[in-house]
Amino acid sequence: MSYKFLSTINFFEIQKVQALLEKNEIISKIESPYHFNVTAGWFDPFCNNNERNVFVLEKDFDRAKKILLNNF
Repeated sequence: MSYKFLSTINFFEIQKVQALLEKNEIISKIESPYHFNVTAGWFDPFCNNNERNVFVLEKDFDRAKKILLNNF
């Protein structure tokens, strides 16, 4: 299964987005874009680190995009 980048979401909206996607039977994956920077030791100390990247299966991408556009 191959995932495709859907959107960057504020940390505080993750639960709402995941609930919408699950309600429509869309499998999602959430990643922190800053995780690798933190572990590498060159994380920007002024960054608030509150964004997450949402990925969905390629077959569900168009449907997931419509769902997010209609609800945000």
